[in-house]
Amino acid sequence: MISRCYLRAPKRSRTPVARHVCRHTFLALSFSSYSQSDRSLTLRTDTPIKMTSQFHYSWLRDNCQCPHCQQPGTKQKLFSSADVVPNVRPVSVQLTETHLELNWPPNSLAPVSPAAAKLMERELREPHTSRYDLNWLLKNSYDPAPPKGADLTRPTFWSGKDFSEKHIRIPYEQFNPASGVSPHHVDANDAGLELALEQLQKYGLCFITNVPTDRVDRMEEVVERFGPIRETFYQRSWDVKNDPNAKNIAYTAVELGLHMDLLYFEAPPGLQFLHCLKNSVTGGESFFVDAFTTAEHLRQEHPEDFETLCNVPVTFHYQNDGHHLHFRRPTIVRGTTIPGGNKGSHVDLNEYMMVYHAPPFQGPLEADPKDVDRFYAAFRRWSELLERPEYIYQTLLQPGDLVIFANRRVLHGRRTFDAGSGERHLRGSYVDWDDFKDRLRVVL
Repeated sequence: MISRCYLRAPKRSRTPVARHVCRHTFLALSFSSYSQSDRSLTLRTDTPIKMTSQFHYSWLRDNCQCPHCQQPGTKQKLFSSADVVPNVRPVSVQLTETHLELNWPPNSLAPVSPAAAKLMERELREPHTSRYDLNWLLKNSYDPAPPKGADLTRPTFWSGKDFSEKHIRIPYEQFNPASGVSPHHVDANDAGLELALEQLQKYGLCFITNVPTDRVDRMEEVVERFGPIRETFYQRSWDVKNDPNAKNIAYTAVELGLHMDLLYFEAPPGLQFLHCLKNSVTGGESFFVDAFTTAEHLRQEHPEDFETLCNVPVTFHYQNDGHHLHFRRPTIVRGTTIPGGNKGSHVDLNEYMMVYHAPPFQGPLEADPKDVDRFYAAFRRWSELLERPEYIYQTLLQPGDLVIFANRRVLHGRRTFDAGSGERHLRGSYVDWDDFKDRLRVVL
């Protein structure tokens, strides 16, 4: 018997993003003073907490948002960071309850490009005034720096039991766009989309139920609610079913171990979608593991192995059917918020962590001789963690189920099934991670 938890998405409410902004707004209204040095300005607040935030003059001049420095319609800069005059300094400073105003001397910019210098010739000869919203300054502060990815909440780690108890299955009816409405349109009543984005943001795994199976392209209508479909040599979407002449193990009936897709690409897909159209076979359960959870376990219990997997690149390749792809990357790429995230050559400045694990597509290891033995020992310990039953969430997909997962966080696999006992047919598709985060920020 399959246990399912159905929850209706709540009405739109203040999200973690909004809370982050509101918190900074409150602090910004409490700024009471500033001080200056030769190269920077420091803002201070006394309530509700004592806090200082330093801004260099070069940074402030570079980030002026007036219409002469930033094109109003596109919000794009009209000059380069290289154009800021070395040792630039304002001639006066004024702090109000809501804004910081700086007056710059003439020629505070010196464009490197002759074309830019000619275009801005008149403005460069005049004094310049910059006004900064204090809320904007706090949101973009680098001293102290806000949490990395401050507009995205920290991921919630989960085990198999955790996900069974907490996850939400979202009815397709909450995704069905009105006839004639673009799939990229975001409506205030997109309750299902909002809930799914929050689920993926936290857990990297989400299920939608009752997606119609009358057409194989039904899934694409839902996929496009999350972003443009990523087209690969598998086309916009593809079939997953038993094929006696398969060129990919996924298209057989044997067990498909835990893995991630297309890691031989420079930028593997961010989200993967699998829509169950038919499933009457014996066996064939889908199973998933949160690689962030197991990576954190490895970091705490076996830090040497964790460091090895963060620093020794693995070769991923695909050479078949007229294609030859090859890319090297470590198994774990940590963000700067993880202990040790500021050391090593493989650090992600934009994500909490990224994991790359696809044994069927690993090529011969290309490593320094001193790293070979310790890599194999670390990779074995890591793989043993992934197979521990407590970390696995297993479910049998029913016709109409659509599972979505973060391809560089959640590992997926499939149990063996009896191909002669019935029919099993899934349809798959991808969305890039940038497009998912774009939709996440817009909707939430």
